[in-house]
Amino acid sequence: MFLLQPLNSLASTEYKLVTSAELDREQRDEYQLTIVCRDDGVPPLSRSRDLVVRVADVNDHAPQFERRSLVGKTIIKYFDICD
Repeated sequence: MFLLQPLNSLASTEYKLVTSAELDREQRDEYQLTIVCRDDGVPPLSRSRDLVVRVADVNDHAPQFERRSLVGKTIIKYFDICD
């Protein structure tokens, strides 16, 4: 679901987190990830960070109506105010 990609080809130490598919808040509103970095040294060193991705809601579903068109009335009442 998530991938790390280099920010650019010159700086291989900087990455961005991207999604491999669309995220849908109705299906899942939060992801908890752990990103681990390791080197090839002897002994190998590593570091990890926990990350929470919260999915914002977008209006991806148009409203559904029972009828094709709706007609409404506006009623205006006038009142005389006298002292």
